[in-house]
Amino acid sequence: MMKIYSLYLPQFHETEENNKWWGKGFTEWTNVKKAKPLFPGHQQPKVPLNNNYYDLLNKESVVWQTKLMNKYGIDGFIYYHYYFKGKLLLEKPAENLLKWTDIQQPFFFCWANHSWNRSWEGKRTILMDMDYGNKDDWKKHFDYLLPFFKDERYQKVDNRPLFMIYDSNGPLISEITKYFDSLCKKEGFDGIKVINELFEYPSSEINSLNYNYISQPSASRISITNNKNFFEKLKNKIIRKITQKGYFKKVELLEGDYLYSDMLEHSQIFKNKNNIPGIFFEWDNTPRHGYRGSIIKSVSKSCFLNYMDSIADSEFVIVNAWNEWAEGMILEPTEEKSYQYLEWIRDWKDRNNN
Repeated sequence: MMKIYSLYLPQFHETEENNKWWGKGFTEWTNVKKAKPLFPGHQQPKVPLNNNYYDLLNKESVVWQTKLMNKYGIDGFIYYHYYFKGKLLLEKPAENLLKWTDIQQPFFFCWANHSWNRSWEGKRTILMDMDYGNKDDWKKHFDYLLPFFKDERYQKVDNRPLFMIYDSNGPLISEITKYFDSLCKKEGFDGIKVINELFEYPSSEINSLNYNYISQPSASRISITNNKNFFEKLKNKIIRKITQKGYFKKVELLEGDYLYSDMLEHSQIFKNKNNIPGIFFEWDNTPRHGYRGSIIKSVSKSCFLNYMDSIADSEFVIVNAWNEWAEGMILEPTEEKSYQYLEWIRDWKDRNNN
């Protein structure tokens, strides 16, 4: 029976670091609220249904999200986990969930093992550099994770905690995950089950002991760009050019159904049990990047259902994302589309008796 997990961004509360870097009161809602339409028909800003600009430090917000995920067939959240050699960022929502044992929310972590940069304004400045440290630091990291791993809500496969890694090619990642595996065994688990996030389609011959999650829409965009017939299909890729204040501006626009057709072409690779397909519904990161951003127009329900049928035998599917409001990847209800994408997921699961 397929499980559907959704990536979950915990940046909907104030932190000392974000107040310092971005200004007092900054949360993910800051960029969402100030977004502007960049061309006729561009739907910005995205607005939560009933103006529900929640704070994730409020228990009521987490209870609401949990009820919503259960109602519409989302089997768990994948919390982004930011850990920099002992330094934590955006850790409070997960730590609160660990304390709030009455909230039956299945979850696991995705270690976002990348540096934090100030790049939204067109320049790049390192705010928090990724540093893996040494084996003593890895042990401290594991000790932090262990109470989560032991929580009954933390998702496991064959008595192995799931642990997703954003950059599986990062230095020392192989050594760190092997070390975590050995420590898990000492704690009564059968090891750790790592999910490597990939940004290109893997070979169907991969037989790793770990899972490989195909990050969408990144993989399909790369695949299309590398396709030798890409320029023959250029009519399906629209570059919308706009003149504003005397400057030549452009926003990249892609058709969601076109990217889904590419995903369908590659769906055979998911027959390998170690590969986890990803899904998305739309994308718009212009709230963060303005005219340097890109937009993927909403996929149609029929295209989504066809793709889900093609991967119906998969053990897992990962949705990008539950609440990436500033990237336009949102399962939560919006004023524009209400509960539409959640309803599509529920419809498919009901039809397939999942």
